[in-house]
This record gives sequence, structure tokens and C-alpha cells, in this order.
Amino acid sequence: MHVMFIPSWYHNKRNLVHGSFFKEQAMALKDAGVKVTVAYNEIWPLTLMFKVKEKRGLSFNIEDGLRTYRYKDFNYKPKNPKMFDSFNKRLEKLYLEIVKKEGKVDIIHCHSSFWAGISANYISKKYNIPLVITEHSSIEKAVYIKESYKPLVKKSYIECDKLIAVGNGLKDEITRFSGREDIEVIHNLIPVDNFYISENTNEKFTFFSLAFLEGEKGMDILIKAFSEKFKDKNYKLIIGGEGSQKEGLINLSNNLGISNQVEFLGAISREEVAKYMSICNAFVLASLHETFGVVYIEALASGKPVIGTYNGGAEDIISDKNGLLVNKNDIKALGDAMVYLSENISSYDKENIRNECVERFSKDKIINEVINVYSNILKRGE
Repeated sequence: MHVMFIPSWYHNKRNLVHGSFFKEQAMALKDAGVKVTVAYNEIWPLTLMFKVKEKRGLSFNIEDGLRTYRYKDFNYKPKNPKMFDSFNKRLEKLYLEIVKKEGKVDIIHCHSSFWAGISANYISKKYNIPLVITEHSSIEKAVYIKESYKPLVKKSYIECDKLIAVGNGLKDEITRFSGREDIEVIHNLIPVDNFYISENTNEKFTFFSLAFLEGEKGMDILIKAFSEKFKDKNYKLIIGGEGSQKEGLINLSNNLGISNQVEFLGAISREEVAKYMSICNAFVLASLHETFGVVYIEALASGKPVIGTYNGGAEDIISDKNGLLVNKNDIKALGDAMVYLSENISSYDKENIRNECVERFSKDKIINEVINVYSNILKRGE
């Protein structure tokens, strides 16, 4: 079985962790015996014109053991639906090169329809290759998807051989958008073995939160809730992540008089994420919208109880055994949950939290579900 694996976004020289979950799934499939070839249309914005020193066009490298073909070039028609004509041609060049060098492709598996699913659907139909789309992103909440792109996204959803959503909330949204009712939920693969349980040695009860400090992550709600319940008490809030809201959030904590209790880490590495998940007492993220919620699972894999909101993704992950869910944008409810959790922390069993997480989200479970999708598609084509 040869799978052409197409991510909509992927790591590059300017962002070494972009699309890391896609790469981890591709590597896990390879380790499970599936022949995987990565095809990535690396699209450069025109703002990088004269700044990028890399060679445009097609290239090949073995990246972390994955045979990876990239087509690098600028998006010469930004915000114009005709840009997909260009993306289709680039992906076709990648496909033909892969067939020439790697052999016949049995299945195309792309991650997110914008842009990969749109162009993958073009290749699928032209060369009669089964197409699987795993959607990670919300169409309703997406900032970059213009109305004129949506018919192309919908077409890819309807015409692909299998449509997968990473969470039940996202599944419901895609069903409403596309009218397709046979969508399967397969969660993101989380490298749970990278996370571990350790004993807390904090002098202060420590909450940890982690997110890109953009959009709807609810960090302002979290800081206000923390201030209302824990100001001048023996509690600490650590926030990891970078983004345009960071300065405003720092100012908010200063204005609330809790700057000595709130620590902003900025961007942190995957190893540092595991470290802070391990040393905190509890994890909390009050985001307004999630298609899945990777950081919740990373916390659970560290044996930590979590607090989340009814945001579309957290409901698949958080139960009364491992944490608490509260309404979005509710400062009081969030603060009350943080107080309850801190006062009842001993009732949460670290080993049970981690073991249940591993059972639900481990590499073997997720990869077996993906391979089962591939096998069923190929059986139908026999």
C-alpha cells in the first residue's frame, strides 16, 4: 500500500514545528508498515519576495525518515480563487514525480481541505486514485477561507472517498456544511510517550495554560478568573505561547495587580511543553473554539486534571474523571472550577488519568483506525 500524504501546512525553515502532528502521523504510518510519501506544496506569501533564499520548484529530501517531495513557490494570486489552478498544477507535478520515483500511488490522504483537499481532489479525479480527507480546521471559524473558496472546499468534502473529522464538534459542523452524513471521527495522534508523570514540588499551587496567544483562546477570561479567585493567595498561573495578544495580556495582569503571580513563557519547545505539563498541578484552557484540543490530551498524558470549556473539541476529551467543563466566556464559572479543582486535587488519580488517555489517544489506536480506512477503501476497489 502506497499512500501519498499531503499536508495543508507543514514545517519549513521559518517554522520548524508547523504541521508537526501531520508529520507524526505520517511517521507512525511508516513505522506500521505503510509506504508513505509526503507531497507538500510549500506556498510562500508575496511578503517574502526577495527575502527567501531557497530555490523555487520541485525538490526531494528524506526528512525524519520520510521521503518528502516539496514544490516551493510564491502565491502569485493571493485572495483569488484562480490561485487553486496554480496549486493544482504544482501538486500534479509532485504527483507525477512521485509516481516516477516511488511507484504507483494507491491512496491520497490529505490533511485539511484548504488548500490540500481542493488540489488533491483534482488529482484524485484526474488519475482515478481514492482520496481520504482528514479535516482539522473549522470552516465556520476560519479566518483565511473566503466565501469564494467554500464551494471548492464543499466539493472536495462531497467527492472524496472518505471524510474524517478530528472531533465530534467538527464532524457536526462539516455535516451541516456539506450535507454528508458518513463522516468518521478519528482523533489526532498524540505522542503520549513524550509526556510523563512527576511529583509536584511547587511551593504554590500552579495552573498551566498553553496556546497561540491569538483569536479565541480565552486567555483574558482565564487571567480575570484567576485574579478574582486567587489574587494575593498562594497560587500561580503560567502561560506558554506567543502571539499578537501577548502584550495586552501582560498589561491585563499588571492592571489586575497579579503580575507577580502570572508568568508568561513565550514560545516553548515540545520538550519544554512536556516539562511544564509535568510540573504544574493542573492545566486550564478557556478557549472559545477548538476542533480537537491537543493540549488537553498532553496534560492528561502527564497525569494532570484539566479544565476546559464547551468549545466543540474539549467535550470529546474531558470527563468528570479527569477534569471539569464550564461555559465559554464565563469568568465566574471558570474561577469556581479552578477553586474546586485546587481544593479537591487529591481526588484525581494521576495514573488513572494517564492510563485512560493512553488507551484513547495512543499512536497504535489512531494508526490502526487510519489503516482500517485505507483497507476498506482498497477492498471496495477490488
